[in-house]
Amino acid sequence: FYTSTYPVISSGTNTKVIITSTANGIGNIFHKIYEGAVQSTNEFKPFRVDWWDVPGRDDEWKRQTISNTSELQFQQEFGNTFFGTGNTLISADALMNMKAASPLLNTDVKVYEDPNPKHDYIMTVDVAKGRGQDYSTFNIIDISTRPFRQVACYRNNMISPILFPDIIHKWAKKYNEAYVLIESNDAGSVVANGLYYDIEYENTHVESMVKANSIGVTMTRKVKRIGCSNLKDLIEEKRLHLADLDTISECSTFEARGNSFEASDGNHDDLVMNLVLFAWYVGSQSFIDNTDVNLKHLLYEEKMRQIEDEVVPFGFVDDGQEDTNEDIENRNTMWQVVGDTGLF
Repeated sequence: FYTSTYPVISSGTNTKVIITSTANGIGNIFHKIYEGAVQSTNEFKPFRVDWWDVPGRDDEWKRQTISNTSELQFQQEFGNTFFGTGNTLISADALMNMKAASPLLNTDVKVYEDPNPKHDYIMTVDVAKGRGQDYSTFNIIDISTRPFRQVACYRNNMISPILFPDIIHKWAKKYNEAYVLIESNDAGSVVANGLYYDIEYENTHVESMVKANSIGVTMTRKVKRIGCSNLKDLIEEKRLHLADLDTISECSTFEARGNSFEASDGNHDDLVMNLVLFAWYVGSQSFIDNTDVNLKHLLYEEKMRQIEDEVVPFGFVDDGQEDTNEDIENRNTMWQVVGDTGLF
């Protein structure tokens, strides 16, 4: 409706458009218009009415409403928050905490951070057929920072697989000879072979040196399952920072379908699949060998740190009086008991 009426509206000099709605997911036209208004990238002006603006609604009303429904339902219906419906790969809380940044370069390639000469980068690539349907995409991730950071991405649904290797090569070279992983299913094999054999870009992932057609990564069920699991951990544990609005939008619509995850109806998941491929590789032995970074240890250390921070320290209260010999003897007995029970 908006697409069909906008040409008529834009033909006038004093026409105005008012759109009012509750927030209902990321990636739809209302979300894009509203976020554009907030970031001043379009001509709309944002205006919101929060639940506490309504007379008679206070913290007690919020508490009762949540107790009668759920925190997720409250945020969806009253909280003015754009996020998924609860069956997304990434949790609602993590989606709510994601904030898009303004790109330094805003073309088919969006750049959020210029290359640092001392940093290492990984580029993951998803290939489409260039017929105006699915998108050919790549994401460039800085792996020298903690958390890992999304620094650039590409998205185009008209680029031919024959021309795509040249674009990949240009930006991989720009980001310090980034290590390139290409999903080699279907048209991806054309791009992977073009980059490795025709352009002779050697810093391309090769599955096997003895198997034919082994340039890139074959997206099997196992690779996708491991990649989705690792991606969930990376984002929810704040080990991967996303800056691109389209990528964040795709995360919010990347939902459970049977035993796997894919974009909800009417949405795309090409940029998310870049991240799934990255997350799979980060958890592989090849990544550990090349970078000395172990994803399992990285996530485990953070969990242990959180647990230790929540533990109440054990100690004694000093009342300012000198200890008698009996007090000292009792205290030594207590230390011994605690030590023997394994609590200290």
